Amino acid sequence: MNEHPRGVARRLVAVTRGGAMDPRGPEGALDVLSGPDHRDRLSAVLRELVEATAGMMLCRADSADAEKAFVLDLRDEEGNPVVVDELDPPVRALVRALLAELNGRPEDTGFQLELALLDDPRFDPVDVLVLALLWTVGSIEWCEEHDAPTPGWLV
Repeated sequence: MNEHPRGVARRLVAVTRGGAMDPRGPEGALDVLSGPDHRDRLSAVLRELVEATAGMMLCRADSADAEKAFVLDLRDEEGNPVVVDELDPPVRALVRALLAELNGRPEDTGFQLELALLDDPRFDPVDVLVLALLWTVGSIEWCEEHDAPTPGWLV
């Protein structure tokens, strides 16, 4: 990957937010999903997205206190609780990567991202990327609505 993962993440966020770029074109950044080292590149981009999302969520929580533990209250479309252990393995690993980052465990973040991208024909890594992008975009939009800072490299 010649481009820094943050640059790729920034372009993917722009496309997700409705940018005019063609996601498959040279500025769209979907090349992160192709080539012999695509898993390494995708992992690096996901790490940037997870770190950015966690940072914005910590700002939202108004605390980075080491004494606190963060949990996620996951809900389905009808508002019912979702059990993390019942999620598809890649999604479960992405949720756990975000929790690890929120709780100051970067080594666990990396491990969970590896799990999220295991080569398994039943699951498409695009789904993990899309979910991470939706979380990041949702966090950016919350920050913009509440005059909270976003990572400068991301917007």
